[in-house]
Amino acid sequence: MTGAAPVDAPGELPGWLPFDYVFGRLRERLAGLSDAELAWSPAADGSVPTIAWRLVHIADTLREERNWRWMERPPVLLDAETEQPDTASAAIAYVESSYAAWIDLVGGLAPGELWRPMGTVAGPFAGEPIVALVVHILDELIHHAAEVALLRDLYAAAAAQSRS
Repeated sequence: MTGAAPVDAPGELPGWLPFDYVFGRLRERLAGLSDAELAWSPAADGSVPTIAWRLVHIADTLREERNWRWMERPPVLLDAETEQPDTASAAIAYVESSYAAWIDLVGGLAPGELWRPMGTVAGPFAGEPIVALVVHILDELIHHAAEVALLRDLYAAAAAQSRS
């Protein structure tokens, strides 16, 4: 290894950033999601965030204006236009549209641009490369998608237990 940053063609994400794989797994786990599951919490007092909360958090993380600003792009989605979907189909559509915008943003970076510092617009992260934000977003997507999967499993187990 030469120590040089990997270079990819514009419009392509580096293979080591598995966004499509991770999002595909989430999308598979969302198949058949009901409105009841969307709003269900395993804690009787509602202290555990719901699938609805997690999906909105994933979508909002992907679509935040700061993502565009920190990559020196004009935002295509505005924070003032975030949603609070109240049905499973609307929540899935919100996540999908946010993901599509994110992939367009990151895929539109020029070769090597992932390694450019974000600059003063990123505040305390000014000296960090864009890839640090990209990996942070990937981490958010992975761990919240895993939580969604777990809540679906818990919901199914609770439903099976109540039927027996």
